[in-house]
Amino acid sequence: MTDDLAPALSRHSSPSPRRRDNAGRQQRILDLLFETGNATIDDLAARFAVSRMTIHRDANALARQGLIEKLHGGITLRDRTATRKTVTYRKARATDSKQTIITHAISLIRPEQVLVLDDSTTVAEMLPLLPALAPLTIITNAMGVITALTPYSDLRLICLGGDYNRPRNAFFGLICEQAARGLHADTMFLSTSVIHGTTAFQNNPDVVKIKRVLMEISDRTILLADSSKFQTGGVYRLGGMDDFDLVLTDTQLEPAIREKLVAAGATLEVCGDHACC
Repeated sequence: MTDDLAPALSRHSSPSPRRRDNAGRQQRILDLLFETGNATIDDLAARFAVSRMTIHRDANALARQGLIEKLHGGITLRDRTATRKTVTYRKARATDSKQTIITHAISLIRPEQVLVLDDSTTVAEMLPLLPALAPLTIITNAMGVITALTPYSDLRLICLGGDYNRPRNAFFGLICEQAARGLHADTMFLSTSVIHGTTAFQNNPDVVKIKRVLMEISDRTILLADSSKFQTGGVYRLGGMDDFDLVLTDTQLEPAIREKLVAAGATLEVCGDHACC
């Protein structure tokens, strides 16, 4: 490509800031629905600090893609399994920055280790790469992890039972927490809903409880946090950035936010920088 053609193509191919904002917010709405199953228009407008009309436009866009259904005053996932398989949703999630984080996370695993994997969609993207590192022992409360890794005999699976949460396809509650406390792991890989300031939040208190227990039984905790996680909002506190042994993020994270995280005690690696990957 010649130098004089590149700027012209860039102008036509790069999405506008407004379109990028809309796509990012719609992606976060889907992430929230995977946790909660449904949400009201008013709650979403407050969470993302936009108007109700903006949320209605987002909802209409997602509904046209067959991802959600609009209800009176709210929205819900149309079909959890189908949405995960939708090409539009897969492409939105499989960004280059997130894949860079996943690649680096995988490079930190060694055969024979005992790993904890949470039920997040970010950690789920690690699963196809794990069989090549076998033998491994995997501890998880996520049915999706168990289902994906069952075919591989060199991966020992320990599933934490308890109260089954259908929207998240995972187990929570007292039984799950007690089972986890009887175990020990080398490394836990996890993600979170939102990082507001220098604090990680979840939208469900049961999720916070089991993640904290799993962090306690792990010698090392690695938080996978692509730049889209850094936003306003959050309900239930999971922990400060210094509660994780390592935080992996991407080059799209603003330098000012990086500085705040490091000042708050985070061990931060920016994947895509030479220092990380």
